[in-house]
Amino acid sequence: MYCCLRVDLDYVPWDTPDAQDFGHGEPAIVLKMLELARTTGYKFHFFASHRVLRALPAIAEAVLNDGHDLDWYCKHPERFEEMWLLAEPLFRELRHQPLGVALKAAWMAEYDDADLPGTLAFVSTFGGVAPRDLRFFPVETRPAREAYRLGMSARSWTDATKGILRDGASRNRGVTVAVRPQVLARFDPKLAFLREILDLTSAIGLPIVTLRDLLAKPG
Repeated sequence: MYCCLRVDLDYVPWDTPDAQDFGHGEPAIVLKMLELARTTGYKFHFFASHRVLRALPAIAEAVLNDGHDLDWYCKHPERFEEMWLLAEPLFRELRHQPLGVALKAAWMAEYDDADLPGTLAFVSTFGGVAPRDLRFFPVETRPAREAYRLGMSARSWTDATKGILRDGASRNRGVTVAVRPQVLARFDPKLAFLREILDLTSAIGLPIVTLRDLLAKPG
């Protein structure tokens, strides 16, 4: 039984399509999230794409320096090998070894045959089949990015997420909540709704952990 806040980092300044919808507020929101964590003691699990590691390496350094976990965000799992060849040297420059990968969509059986990095131990996805050789952590909540584009208000998204957390606590199972700081910059710029979600986890007895924290526990 747990709650993991999965924070997907994929913003780069030249990303026009997402910027038109959500703006350029991701770096500022990441700093706000780090400050929130410092004042509350929460630990978050960040996942960074090769684009972020290349364009904004200071973001990844700030995450690690504040004691949070950092792993790889792969936006295009159908191109695992290509994406990893771009990400691996950037993680190496950080002197940090990723142990897991977060995907934008569901895991598909054909991904089992991809040439995945040997160091990877787990995957976080929005459902799909369980991978053959990796620990599987599905995301149960609707991502804020999708909610925003479907016309949901921040309040509706928050209430739906809180309902899933309560259900997880009642069933004694873990819940992963995935957010994009770029989306929060438009959706929840003061992080009031995010704080509400995190505070609920404490109230209902769901410890906030990272997926790395869970690797040592039985699957």
